Amino acid sequence: MLVSIIIPCYNNEEVIAETIDSALSQSYSSVEIIVVDDGSTDQSAKVVQEICSKHPNIIFHSKENRGPSHTRNFGAQISKGDYLVFLDADDKLHPDYVKKCIAEYQKNPELNIVYSGAEFFGSKSGVWKLPDYRPASFLIDNCIPIFAMIKREVFFDVGKFDENMHFIEDWELWIRILKKYPGVYKIPETLFYYRKSGAKNSLTDLNEKQNDISDNARLYLYNKHYSYYKENGLSISKLITSVRDNLKFKEKYYNVWYRKYFYKYFKPSKYRSFYLN
Repeated sequence: MLVSIIIPCYNNEEVIAETIDSALSQSYSSVEIIVVDDGSTDQSAKVVQEICSKHPNIIFHSKENRGPSHTRNFGAQISKGDYLVFLDADDKLHPDYVKKCIAEYQKNPELNIVYSGAEFFGSKSGVWKLPDYRPASFLIDNCIPIFAMIKREVFFDVGKFDENMHFIEDWELWIRILKKYPGVYKIPETLFYYRKSGAKNSLTDLNEKQNDISDNARLYLYNKHYSYYKENGLSISKLITSVRDNLKFKEKYYNVWYRKYFYKYFKPSKYRSFYLN
């Protein structure tokens, strides 16, 4: 089984080589590496080209800036793998990551998302405490990281990444996958390394300005999957009642997305037609 490791790159000149090296170092032999530069304004493309001169099997494309979702979709479109791994250009895979994910798929063909435990490195070290997957809590706060291995056919069947999204696009993709193709497994080993740095642009490294964009993305996600949330007992009216009336609920979920939504963004005159029915 061929596995495509797709690396979207934007202004990662200082770290992209380390990321590519982790892909090249996989113990699983049937791997293709695809790097897609999303219109970087630094020397990222030059760095990748130099690496490709030594490793001609790496597939490299440079395109105009269209954002991470478009870049990942572009890489997937040109890939040939039976399985896909999306690796951000400043993170790293353990040498056995691909091999151990494939082993889980071989043991249980009903799986559709496989990932592992992870650690931080860079400006912060330690275990990334990813909660175990549970359907109800997953709809409240994502616990499946972007580096999860998925089946190519499933990815394309559900419609790829939503290119309207620039935050939490992975979470929204997982929701679409699991609505149609249930089956998640987390390997209980640290096989992924997530770089922590002040420049990182992800949900775990948001600045105050980006937080507003992130919260709006969560509103978009909830609205897009409103019926599915209601089916799982998570209608907005029920959550509002819970947050207003249940002190324990309020304390437990004080900092998660819908708490911010209720207290910062919920304006009945603006959203009533969407959510209160």
